[in-house]
Amino acid sequence: MDDKVKRARTEALFRDVNERIAESALRFDASATQFVCECADPTCTHRLEATLEEYERVREDGATFMLAPGHDHSDIERVVAVRRGFHVVEKMQKTVRETVRRLDPRANPA
Repeated sequence: MDDKVKRARTEALFRDVNERIAESALRFDASATQFVCECADPTCTHRLEATLEEYERVREDGATFMLAPGHDHSDIERVVAVRRGFHVVEKMQKTVRETVRRLDPRANPA
């Protein structure tokens, strides 16, 4: 498997974890929570404090992700927004962009 595709799959997995975190926060009427960094490092343990509204804005596009500052990889993504405590990145590399969009749980509901 191509390294870029492998990184995209890791990021998509972290995004799936954050979808469950957001669902749980909604059930408990929380307005903010800690999400996991959606970077390509499978061993990353960084937590990102964000409101559910901020999270929803990131999730509007299946090619955007929340990362800890400095966790981006310029060969596949670019920082499109700097928020308090996290960066929003957009996947720019074609194969990676296609992969994360295909794996987007909101685009492909179970």
